[in-house]
Amino acid sequence: MPEQEQDEQQRRQQSDRGQMLLLVLIFYLTFFSESDAPALISTPYLTASESLGRQRAAHGILNSTNWGDFSPHAHKEGAPPWQEPKYLNLTGFRESDGLAWEDLDYFKDRCRQWSKHAYPPQEGGDEWAHGSAKRTWQNATGTVQGKWIRRQGSAAKYRDNFNLTAVAPGVNWMGDDVDWGWNVTGSHGTVVLRLEEDDTPDSWYRETPKDEKESHTAGVAREISAVATFQDEETSAASFVMQLYGVHWPLQGSMILTTTSEKFAGIFGLPHLTPHAKFFETSQRLLNHTVDETLRERERSRLPDISNPWNPVIEGDFGGTLPRCEYILYLQLHALDHHYIHDKGFMDSSHSIIDDLERELRYPTGARNTKLPELQMSLVAWSPDCSYYLESKGPPLFPFADGQHLVGVKEEVLLTRVNYSLLVFAFVYAVQVILLKGQIKESPTPSTLNRLSFWSMSMMLLADGLVFSASSAWSVSASDGFHSALLLTFVSFMSSAIGAGLLASIRSSEPERRARDAPPATNTGTTNTTTTAPAPPPAPAAPQTSGTLPPPVTAGPPRAPSPPIIVPSDQDIDAEIAENVAAGAGAVPGLGTTTTAPATTTTPTNRPQTAQFAPVIFYFFLLILAIMVLTILSLSWPPRARSIYINTISFLYFSLWLPQIWRNARRNSRRSFSWNFLTGQSLCRLAPFAYFYLYDKNFLFVSTDYTTFSILVAWVWAQLLTLILQNFWEPRLGIPFPRGWMPEVWDYHRILRQDDIESGVVVGLEFLESASSSSSSTAEGHGHDHRGQLRERAKELRQRGMTLRNVDCAICREEMLVPVVMTGKPDPSWSMADMLERKSYMITPCRHMFHTKCLEQWFRKRLVCPICREDLQPL
Repeated sequence: MPEQEQDEQQRRQQSDRGQMLLLVLIFYLTFFSESDAPALISTPYLTASESLGRQRAAHGILNSTNWGDFSPHAHKEGAPPWQEPKYLNLTGFRESDGLAWEDLDYFKDRCRQWSKHAYPPQEGGDEWAHGSAKRTWQNATGTVQGKWIRRQGSAAKYRDNFNLTAVAPGVNWMGDDVDWGWNVTGSHGTVVLRLEEDDTPDSWYRETPKDEKESHTAGVAREISAVATFQDEETSAASFVMQLYGVHWPLQGSMILTTTSEKFAGIFGLPHLTPHAKFFETSQRLLNHTVDETLRERERSRLPDISNPWNPVIEGDFGGTLPRCEYILYLQLHALDHHYIHDKGFMDSSHSIIDDLERELRYPTGARNTKLPELQMSLVAWSPDCSYYLESKGPPLFPFADGQHLVGVKEEVLLTRVNYSLLVFAFVYAVQVILLKGQIKESPTPSTLNRLSFWSMSMMLLADGLVFSASSAWSVSASDGFHSALLLTFVSFMSSAIGAGLLASIRSSEPERRARDAPPATNTGTTNTTTTAPAPPPAPAAPQTSGTLPPPVTAGPPRAPSPPIIVPSDQDIDAEIAENVAAGAGAVPGLGTTTTAPATTTTPTNRPQTAQFAPVIFYFFLLILAIMVLTILSLSWPPRARSIYINTISFLYFSLWLPQIWRNARRNSRRSFSWNFLTGQSLCRLAPFAYFYLYDKNFLFVSTDYTTFSILVAWVWAQLLTLILQNFWEPRLGIPFPRGWMPEVWDYHRILRQDDIESGVVVGLEFLESASSSSSSTAEGHGHDHRGQLRERAKELRQRGMTLRNVDCAICREEMLVPVVMTGKPDPSWSMADMLERKSYMITPCRHMFHTKCLEQWFRKRLVCPICREDLQPL
């Protein structure tokens, strides 16, 4: 019957777990999606043929237009026909679409200003002609970040100014009351750009120079894409991420990228947005080829494809569409530091230093580069439909201290940093594994395990599980940093596995948990009987031997030998007899016992330890999943909300020693984890946070925060200081809870009084003077100096109302000197020296005294008194 109930309970637990996992999966699919559209509900708004037909028509316009065909300036009265504004028959480039194209000239002027600042034009030459020398990175693949400010356009635009049904017919736009996405209203914020360009021949266009003239800086063009993350720091708006596609001119270091959606054909009209006719020609020829290849792949596909190959939404947009602000980005790479170029001999070299650096980064040969130049660029972002500009902060409009435009590193340098960081983190976790193994050796018995806090170890195991989950996901998706991520995954798994084993041992060793989890015994009946030890059978008569007399007639049969009576070491036989009677035994062993014989007793079999710990692991998994989902969602929160969340999680995580402090106070225990484990784990777990909080060049581009990290460090060391005070002073010292909230426990370091000795609370203590005669030889060995020190110590104690007693430790057989408070004297104000002396001895509930070090070593093996074998409370 009990086995059937246990099986039914296990089935219910499995059913509850399955329902919980289903709810978590529904929650993930519902809320953990970066797409703004109801992807699983809506139906496609265009067929594959209609979508491809529109893109083919836009490609034809891209291929057939010339420079100047798109001139959307303001209409001037009386102007000749050739000066009238011109528009393109592209979505978003028509006059009827209502975009703020009157600011296009201003946007181009801002692009020229940024380029002139980065590359001052040569005297008497074209402003875009800078010669064939390469002064900046030719491959802009990398990550940069910086600050931006917002400038309003000449005409404010609102949603009422647009007829989206006429702009993009056939598209199921969301309701009119929904605000546009990606709309920036704050005056300042931050941006992170992740640039990527391909070096394959199909992504290049190189103009053939005529008459052996020097190639123009816009004569070489190639495709580039970027993922931009904009964060508005003034308002409470969440950050947004978009993907842009465009063209990069490596010799000039200029890039122009744009979004492409159903209401804005950005990639097809991109050449008309360039600031010079030469840039128009090369970008048009490059895009004619690359766009045609993309459309041909869709036409050759057997499956209908309605997606947008240049979709700006990262996660895709299926069905109902949310209108968003469109963006055009102009980026200007800055020249490398002239000090670096001069040191490398750039001016006197016949070949390009830039090509050598990029070749070494991409195909390393072991050449030593002490310091690589940073990737730096200026930004001008323009939204033609929402009518505002976002410009990077830096010279010449802003001082150097306010910003340096967008600064970052190339992809190869970033991957190197990531690999080194992961290797360092793996080393840190290897140290944690060593510390865990050392702690397991320090806690081999239930007594030592019972000192450790289950919740402190749980917090460490939870953090290790998070790192293992993140590193395993990274190792699966990463290609360049696979080996470093795999090593971190392995070491974090070892830390999690060993920590889980230690946590299971702690849970099984807690007496309160064992009492709660243990099923009650089922008794059908109990019979109390009092039995007397049976008389031993008569011994056979001893054989008579020659030369001896026979026993007398009155002599009875020989009796059995009496059992030995063990006299306790403290000579307190009456107390020993009383304890035996209270325990149900006879006063003298062997004379009689009182037993209770149960008639029928059923003891259920306990489940294995792994089965009991399985629900805990399941809850850990759910908590890790919830924290990971919430952390990823927080990346799109406003900066203040995200900072509060991260700092709160960090503070709660670094409160890992608080449960141990509480357990020490509750159990009145001084020792828990070893000091090597406490300090080592604190340092190892602070190290990754120090990397992100203090190092401004971390691979996640997280802003530094010295103040918060200082608070976290102070909080951790405050907990360690409390544990030190609990160890050397008193476990319940300074606990802000009433003493009634704590269970009554035995104080092994209690203050001794003369009344306690006279009443027999402590036995074996002798006056120092009476003991000196019995240990005269020992005193002679110590010499006159030792005797003098004892007299001075006894005199000092008498002045404070105490005497000095001595007793032998039954474990090490060495003498102990113990201060005792005289009768009628108040408790003295103990100094630090007195407290340390008080901690040098321990008194058991059975009235025996030992050295603290001796009894603690004894407790590592058995929780019984070494003298009377009585069960003792754990430390």
